[in-house]
Amino acid sequence: MATVAAILKHRFIPGAAATCLFLLGGAAAASADTTLSATQARRLSAAAVAFSQGDYRPAAHALPALENTYMGPWVGYWALQPRLKSITQSQYQRYADRFPSGVAHHLLRQQWLLQLAHRKDWPDFTEVYQAGSPPDLLTLRCDAARDPLLASTLSVVSPFVLWSGAAAGNHACNAMARTALKEGRISQAELWRRLQQMYEASAFSAALPFAPFLPAAQSGQLAQSVKTPAAWISQQIQRYGAAPWPVEQTHLLVLALLRLAAVHPAQAVQFTRNLRVLSSAEKSLILYNSAYHATLTFRPESGRWYADAYAADAQFHPRPRILAWMVRTALREHNWRMVEQAVEQMDPAQRAQRQWRFWSAIALLRRGYPQAARSLLTPLESPWTYYGQLAMATLQKPLVLRPTDPPASPRAEASLDEQVAVRRAIKLYQLGLYYDALAEWNQVLTDLRGTPAIRAAARVAFAHQSWLLGIHASSLIPGGEDWEQGYVLPYAQEIAAAAAQTGLRKAFLAGLIRQESGFARGIQSGVGAQGLMQVMPATANWLQTHIPAAANADLHSTSGNLILGSNYLHLQQQQFGGSELLAAAAYNAGPAAAKRWLERWTPAPGPWAGPIFTANIPYRQTRHYVQRVLTNTSVYAAILDRQPQSIWPQWRLGTVPVRATGSSTPSSAAP
Repeated sequence: MATVAAILKHRFIPGAAATCLFLLGGAAAASADTTLSATQARRLSAAAVAFSQGDYRPAAHALPALENTYMGPWVGYWALQPRLKSITQSQYQRYADRFPSGVAHHLLRQQWLLQLAHRKDWPDFTEVYQAGSPPDLLTLRCDAARDPLLASTLSVVSPFVLWSGAAAGNHACNAMARTALKEGRISQAELWRRLQQMYEASAFSAALPFAPFLPAAQSGQLAQSVKTPAAWISQQIQRYGAAPWPVEQTHLLVLALLRLAAVHPAQAVQFTRNLRVLSSAEKSLILYNSAYHATLTFRPESGRWYADAYAADAQFHPRPRILAWMVRTALREHNWRMVEQAVEQMDPAQRAQRQWRFWSAIALLRRGYPQAARSLLTPLESPWTYYGQLAMATLQKPLVLRPTDPPASPRAEASLDEQVAVRRAIKLYQLGLYYDALAEWNQVLTDLRGTPAIRAAARVAFAHQSWLLGIHASSLIPGGEDWEQGYVLPYAQEIAAAAAQTGLRKAFLAGLIRQESGFARGIQSGVGAQGLMQVMPATANWLQTHIPAAANADLHSTSGNLILGSNYLHLQQQQFGGSELLAAAAYNAGPAAAKRWLERWTPAPGPWAGPIFTANIPYRQTRHYVQRVLTNTSVYAAILDRQPQSIWPQWRLGTVPVRATGSSTPSSAAP
């Protein structure tokens, strides 16, 4: 399952070209009714199904009958959103006048602003931008900064600050930066700094369009620094020899070395050691980046290069992701002093993260400071987080689920159940529009105050079988998740049957489903993964052909999806020696990726092999996925077994195969 934060970025659903104008009703209606007639309910359902397929017309036809109901804003949204590329400002404005607030309006306004910026329709962009609060999307802030009608009147941060805070490939912010460079609002020094950021992020194609803004001598060489960095560096060494390099040429040299570090880190290290023109900080920068790229492919030299980078300039502070991988590389080598060096260089916010506090404690423990380690581990203890469970295991404490607070009062639940926004979220969920439901639900939760209100919201969601909404609410309870609510187990009989048929642990299967879909049985990912276990159609076809038990399984039914997904998960667990950890990694990233990582580096046997391997999974999404699945599994095991759990066994790697997977196994069920 995608994280809630990612889901709330709301998918843009492609739609058909417009064939007629969309006319909305007049002034705002009286209070919306949360009761729908049978006819209205049918029209709403038809409009929702069509919208999910990119068709606006049923919603446009149903709007006159539904605009005065509590779902009116969403029906209006469905009638416009699929055809944003072709509607007019007057059509959008009629919607905004009719539904001037709410989540649907917020989403449509944001998407319409993006469309207007793409059209370079600055008069309409200015009107919509100024009609509400400034959008929180950085792309739109960059669009506003390049809007000639807004740039001189808005009180915004400098163009460089906006630009440097955006992803290196952000087209809107890069376009804004080019405009600002033409107008002299970004300096040459700032341009070199941003290009270095882009090269560090391996965003080389995004950097090349900025060549014309460099000094003439360097402008024509930027492409060479990307295409043939080693050859270009060698040419410059021959050209300048031991003579001083021009400052701008040294800047370009640093960029070329960063490019080389991404493709041939050993060459970048060799050049860096021999180039006297580089400052100690520049040498440290290149060595850190070389080590970072090397460690992602488990090259054995990466630890030594991290040590060289630290020795080159102990005062240099690399970027957070490089320090994170410095720790992970040190874990692979059991270099506990390097763990401490990396954590010491982190800024306070990064250093405060659970994972780095935990590994700092382990480094202290391994270096013979048990009391200091315990002082760091004890505050981390928690059944609800991966590193909280690891802290408990390290302190030799079993996972015990203690009774939670009494449930919220029926009065609080009844009050929430009557709220229009709550009813909208529930209805959207029931219609299968899970992403829109979460957007509406998140606004509900944002407006709540205190644990009792959040608990009541979760219970309301569960009462309507809106499992994903309830799980999200329970995760916001201060101090950890409420296991009696957050770890619900719908479809228990079907899950038990699938577990029994495949030999999977029921707790493991439930833990994976909770992460994949939050028990939203009809959810579909942006790449087409389906249902509770997010099975890809191609994977389903393979299973139906090769696994007799799955031959007649329907991908789109609850039981069929479970049969398909559980059989695929069972195959992965068999391939990886019974390890639930590796099975989860293979389920998410594909068995070929998991085996490739193990072929390049297999940790030494022992209880720490699993956690250290998990920390070193190169794919961020898979790394977090495995951690969440294992955490869920421990909690479900405690609930289902009704006894304390030892959580070390599920982190074992098992017997690790390194031979090829065979030609017939699909690569992944849930990419």
